[in-house]
Amino acid sequence: MKNRQPQLADYIPEAVYSCDSEGRVVDFNLAAVTLWGREPKPGAEYWCGSKAMYTLEGVHLPHDQCPMAIAIRERREIGRVEAMVERPDGERRYVLAHPRLVRNDEGNITGAVNVVIDITERRTVEDQLRQHDLRKDAFISTVAHELRSPLSPIMSAAEMIEATDSPVAMKRLAGVITRQARMLGRLVNDLFDASRLTRGELPLHKISVPFEQVLQVALDTVRPSVDARRQVLTTTALPAGLLVECDDVRVAQLIANVLGNASKYTQDEGTIDVDVSLDGNSVTVQVRDNGIGIAAERLTDIFKLYAQVDHGDARRRGGMGVGLSLALDLARSHGGTVQAFSDGPGHGSRFEIVLPIVAPASTLH
Repeated sequence: MKNRQPQLADYIPEAVYSCDSEGRVVDFNLAAVTLWGREPKPGAEYWCGSKAMYTLEGVHLPHDQCPMAIAIRERREIGRVEAMVERPDGERRYVLAHPRLVRNDEGNITGAVNVVIDITERRTVEDQLRQHDLRKDAFISTVAHELRSPLSPIMSAAEMIEATDSPVAMKRLAGVITRQARMLGRLVNDLFDASRLTRGELPLHKISVPFEQVLQVALDTVRPSVDARRQVLTTTALPAGLLVECDDVRVAQLIANVLGNASKYTQDEGTIDVDVSLDGNSVTVQVRDNGIGIAAERLTDIFKLYAQVDHGDARRRGGMGVGLSLALDLARSHGGTVQAFSDGPGHGSRFEIVLPIVAPASTLH
């Protein structure tokens, strides 16, 4: 910009430039140079100073077909037009162009002025909102399906109880209702807890408790699902006298959510292994399964709240996109974390829960 004198338009935050009646770029402000990522040579370039232009769909738009060119060539006002401009480094920016014709005292067109507004950030926010709406709609549909799943056998069992006088049948059907009601309760509790966590309203009540007790509660929670699918769930021997200071209900919940996810995406008669180890003042729980596995690019997506990751046919087994997100938040609230590992689809998964909440038995009073 050494050969160029400052002008009033340089104080305008939006890109402004002008062309003569032949389409030659004759003037531009500093904002235009910033938007284009380059400084065109006045009088030697036509229609626009950008390296290249594209439609919103990404189709290349020759400069002689850009809004400025159409306005001058067709001698008409064309209003606002959205497009993309490309910088020399390849970056593309969404813009809103406002070309206006310039006339002399006799009314003859002598060129045009274009005010170009960079709307990239606005478009990004709009895209995020659209994606959020899509996820919300998918989540609502999934929640409706998940809640309906236990309700159907509950209603069916209740109707059958009304139609039978057999104590044996009544006891069996009552068991169905109890199991499905517990499942429904877990779904509702996960939804409620996820909502409270996002608002920072989920308090922790930490106590000193044997970790074996916490783990057993988690195992008991997922046992019905594991048994129903004839899966093999094994655990290694825990370190002796392992005490933890934590909210035992929440830690059991987060481990159960990880175990439940492993069961959900592991085939019938598959295996799930739980290994607990101690490293300094941290306890690590590893959950391995021989299920469907996870693609590398989705290892972090599965922890996003309400995210619905496509798992092929296994996705039909449900999942609200809450369990793993809630597990991660609960781990973080204890100063820990949860990570997922997999060699890809068909190779099983491994989840690692690290909780820095351990103290040797002799130091806890």
